[in-house]
Amino acid sequence: MLCFISIVGGLLIMMGQHDRSELFYYFRLEDQVPDTHLLRLIDKHISFAFVREKLKESHSDTGRPSIDPELLLRILLIGYLYGITSERKLVEELRMHLAWRWFTGLGFDQEIPHQSTFSKNRHGRFSGIEAIRGAV
Repeated sequence: MLCFISIVGGLLIMMGQHDRSELFYYFRLEDQVPDTHLLRLIDKHISFAFVREKLKESHSDTGRPSIDPELLLRILLIGYLYGITSERKLVEELRMHLAWRWFTGLGFDQEIPHQSTFSKNRHGRFSGIEAIRGAV
């Protein structure tokens, strides 16, 4: 995944003043996550494909576009692993962490699910599905 990030507020200092011009970075998220990172190891050894299969009955082809249940599970797993119990805080942190973006497959140009999505799915789509709870 190739990312292009524009950051305002660079650190270039000229004669005691900060230059606020935009800085551009070109990099691949793949290259930023070390081989030994916990999320890379989880991704290498665990397939999350079972989530879609278990939840296919609860998916509707009509209505608003749904959010991939595997993405939701990956985000919730990050919260569990890093002790983040607030979905609002989890979404906020996901915006900033390269490894978390890589693990979820979300590029910087992709929208992160709203924090309310998690509770809606927990009380809706995920409720009563013991196979998912047992796997997590």
